[in-house]
Amino acid sequence: MFYLGQVIEYHEDKGYGLLLDQDSAETVKFLIDDFPRQGGQPKKGETVKYIVINHKGVIKAHQMVRLDVAMSNELLNKKVDISKQKNILKKGKHNGSKFGIVSVVISVIFVGLIYFVFAAWGQYKTYQDEQSAKFALLESQQRQIVEQQRKDVGHVKPVHFSEKSKNALNEQSQVLESKVIQSDHTPPHNTTVASESVPKFTCDGRTHCSQMRSYEEAVFFIKNCPNTQMDGNHDGQPCEKQFHIR
Repeated sequence: MFYLGQVIEYHEDKGYGLLLDQDSAETVKFLIDDFPRQGGQPKKGETVKYIVINHKGVIKAHQMVRLDVAMSNELLNKKVDISKQKNILKKGKHNGSKFGIVSVVISVIFVGLIYFVFAAWGQYKTYQDEQSAKFALLESQQRQIVEQQRKDVGHVKPVHFSEKSKNALNEQSQVLESKVIQSDHTPPHNTTVASESVPKFTCDGRTHCSQMRSYEEAVFFIKNCPNTQMDGNHDGQPCEKQFHIR
């Protein structure tokens, strides 16, 4: 796919330059060997058309076309040949009378005006066609870019949990289920008395998150056990990453 850009830098001594892509506003490197020789050295601000390739791990422009030079050459080739008109005038001066000369001059001028009008119209029409083609190319490239972006955004990679994370999630869900069942079948005051009289966890020397089986157990340890190392930011929430606590 072709892109459009402008030359913003050229280092003649090093043989390379930079293009500014008109769509992404990113810079693309080009080598002088890939740049068209017609029209002389690269000029800052001139417009080029190119494709992008990966050359030995470096992204660079390739198959470059100098749009400004191409348009100028085409217009120059279509200019009116005024030398033919001058030759007609010279012949009229040498071979005809005064009246004949005037008639020839008038005729030449008239024909020349008509010729210039048609030539100018042809040049203008060519310029309009080139501009239309240029805008059509830009529009097509933009549509392709938008479609590609939609495809990229539409594809979401699945999230894979580790076995450790799956076990932690399962333990949390089991704890939540037990709480729900207990709250449905046991009066609130009995639950409080049971939890106060019979502790679920005991301090047994464990100090790290990797040793905890549930988030509830980790909270118990940092509140009741010494030398724990599970709440680095001291916000009262231990092992946030392990148990996915936000």
